[in-house]
Amino acid sequence: MISRRAVLTASVVLGAATTVLGRLAWAQEERVLQITSPRQITSLELADTSYHFRRLRVAETLVTIDPNGKLVPELAKSWSVSDDGLKWSFVIRDGVRFHDGSTLTPELVRDAIEVMRKSRNNTEMVPQLPISSVSVDGQAVVVTLKQPFSLVPEFFTDGPAVILAKASFAADGTVKQIIGTGPYKVTKIEGKTSVDLEAFPDYWGTPANISKVHFTGATSPDTIANMAEAGQADLVLGLPQALRDRVEGSGRVRVKQVQTARINGIFVNAGDLRFDDPAERRAISLAFDRQGIAKALFGNPKAAANQLLSAAFPDWYDPDLPPIEQNVEEAKRLLAGAGWIKGPDGILTRDGKRFSFTMIVGKQPEVAALAQAVQAQLADVGIEVKLENGDQSMVLESVSKGNFLFGLTRRNYGAVPDPVATLMLDYAESNAANAVWSGVNYHNPDMETALNAYIAARTDEERAAARKKIRVLINSDLPVVPLVWYDYNVSVSDRVAFDSVPIDALEVSFWIDRVKWAS
Repeated sequence: MISRRAVLTASVVLGAATTVLGRLAWAQEERVLQITSPRQITSLELADTSYHFRRLRVAETLVTIDPNGKLVPELAKSWSVSDDGLKWSFVIRDGVRFHDGSTLTPELVRDAIEVMRKSRNNTEMVPQLPISSVSVDGQAVVVTLKQPFSLVPEFFTDGPAVILAKASFAADGTVKQIIGTGPYKVTKIEGKTSVDLEAFPDYWGTPANISKVHFTGATSPDTIANMAEAGQADLVLGLPQALRDRVEGSGRVRVKQVQTARINGIFVNAGDLRFDDPAERRAISLAFDRQGIAKALFGNPKAAANQLLSAAFPDWYDPDLPPIEQNVEEAKRLLAGAGWIKGPDGILTRDGKRFSFTMIVGKQPEVAALAQAVQAQLADVGIEVKLENGDQSMVLESVSKGNFLFGLTRRNYGAVPDPVATLMLDYAESNAANAVWSGVNYHNPDMETALNAYIAARTDEERAAARKKIRVLINSDLPVVPLVWYDYNVSVSDRVAFDSVPIDALEVSFWIDRVKWAS
């Protein structure tokens, strides 16, 4: 369980030389893999940090995604679907043990799915499935649907779909400890920042190469960079792009990089007078110098986004689309066509309302710099953006209260291997009231039709046709204005074999069980 004792933050650890030296000496003596990530362990609830324990290779799902983005079996060794598309059978592996020695059974999996599908958390994937019942047939778990749904295996790769031992749960159903089936088991969790792992000797699959791991969660970007430069971390998983050159320039580490399924962009309240016309959103899009932003703020001009979904999704990415060039004059023309007139102070007005709003800005260096660039470049077309320091909880609160207008998003479209799962959460009419980081009050019947056609498709041709329609709509309607694709960086110390460190564009796992010590 998470300790109630106060713990030192990572920055304090860095400031305490004796602690650092002691930890380094311990790491070298015990050969402990020291890893760091920007995410802390805020709770043990599956809707919150299950992603964390999946990435740490502690907990597993029925189906997973390998580092190349391919859907592969995990706790289910195979799956199949009936001819009518209504029954999905997942054959559960024999002989799988949890870290407490208990056995994985189809009955336990059935019960876990029943709990998953009743969750009220609107960011989870399994509750979105049209499940009518879950049953056991020999070694198989049978998921029966109310209507055909072609992405059932993909949805079971979602983080909250991890399967835990019965002893993980308290009597009221809350999670009291993480007892999974992965190649690593938890030996200690201390506060939000510290987890100790060791290899599980009875793992059903390929055993981990390194026997002990220590994880540190540190939310401060400078702290993370300092840990990499000081040699305190063997792997920094999610090194901020703005600090990549600094860390790599220290000469102590090498950095691996991959373009991910995330987008740094703008999302708006599409029901507000200022954003309800796609022409207004296209004008906002044309106001930005993406190439300049990508190069100056993120150190990678190739990260400039000309569409919502990056090459992390080969089936969805359109390589023939040209870059979106900044065009201030065309932006002004579109806004004028939508009825906006420049006021005495240079700010656009329409029907007595000024094109002015406040944007909440997080503390991360790249976020603050991106917000300032957005503010300056929108000012050139007559839009006033006021910046307010805050955090994501303030954004979520404004959305829930109905007073959200405009903000930065770093939306991950790779929660499962097909981005349509996230697009459904964002843009389907059935979920419109729950849209959070994009799609706020966005409505388009054509999008609804295309999403439904994609999910119900039984052939590759049907799916490809629906995919094309969805892709055109998200890039023309612009419920999210893409700015910069997100690069995922992993710094690797010289203690670790560089080529043994996999990184995947969908950020499903850290794959630390595959990491090896340098010879």
